Amino acid sequence: MTMTHSQRSQRRLDAAGLVLLLIGLASGVFAYWLIADRGLNALILVPSVIASYIGATHLTKREALRSR
Repeated sequence: MTMTHSQRSQRRLDAAGLVLLLIGLASGVFAYWLIADRGLNALILVPSVIASYIGATHLTKREALRSR
């Protein structure tokens, strides 16, 4: 038996996903600076891209409605 998500859950902002997205964006800016000014390898961007992607895909989460 499968449940529908229509009325038994609600979407909420996931703070951990938001923090991970912001960390990924900040480290991406820092990595870009290292590449542009210091001439480092472009592979330094990979961790920031992964962190940004995971943070962006986990911005919201579904929670079951609570009984009052």
